[in-house]
Amino acid sequence: MPRKTVWKPGAAAGITIALSAAFVVAHVAAQQFPVRFQLTWVDRQGTRTVIGALPPATFAPRISPDGRRVTFDTGDASVWIADLANLSTPRRFATGRFPMWSADGTRLLFAGPNGAQLYMQASDGSGAPELIAEDARAPEQWSAALGLVSYITLTGGADYDIWAFSPADRTRKAILAEPTSAQMSSRFSPDGKWLAYQSNETGRHEIYVEPFPRTGTRIKVSDAGGERPVWSPDGRELFYDKDATLFVAAITTTPLSARPPVALPITNFIQATGRRLWDIAPDGSRFLVMFR
Repeated sequence: MPRKTVWKPGAAAGITIALSAAFVVAHVAAQQFPVRFQLTWVDRQGTRTVIGALPPATFAPRISPDGRRVTFDTGDASVWIADLANLSTPRRFATGRFPMWSADGTRLLFAGPNGAQLYMQASDGSGAPELIAEDARAPEQWSAALGLVSYITLTGGADYDIWAFSPADRTRKAILAEPTSAQMSSRFSPDGKWLAYQSNETGRHEIYVEPFPRTGTRIKVSDAGGERPVWSPDGRELFYDKDATLFVAAITTTPLSARPPVALPITNFIQATGRRLWDIAPDGSRFLVMFR
């Protein structure tokens, strides 16, 4: 008989994620976080609206371009899709990690179950996953303006670089590859003319913006550290996080400059080292975050 996959929001110490025809239940232990997460909308004034509960190991939720669905993984190499209007009936999509929507929402990109390789598959689950990069560690963004998918690679233990894949011609190229330091969390501006990312070249992670393609011009946006930048939909602001607090900086591109960042009243949310665990609504009016 076909395998049916579910997860039960009521579980606490372990999350029930799979039920076979033989009624064999698999449990995912919440190794990093001991309690369930509350997926929550938060506006710029800090007002919270709880959407619902997700498993303790939920990782890197990403909102679909139409704002109706969310994809995430649960740390056990399971990729899920759920309706934001009803989190209680998610659908297991694939075996993998770090899912991300295509610009039009018709496809999902995700890493393999070991957090390596890059795959693409129709978001309705049809067809087989297509391997599009062997050396990828995680997808980062699908730029509608450029028709490019940015992703990160890893050389050695800590040398992360930013590469791009073109779905149109299936080519790959390095965008930002600096030896002996880590560049990651790449985000193209909505018009595709600017690239934001984080780099630890100074000894700590900071947020930078530069033209794309690169010209050698660059500005530092963060003040005393920052990670995981995201552009506002109009390209006039850049959001990032530091110490589980969201910051925003106004960006001017003619000439390229940034105002001093300001902390938003959005703080104490769940944010582990590495992958961004929050997202921004398609209209930029609020943020999707997780609280214990």
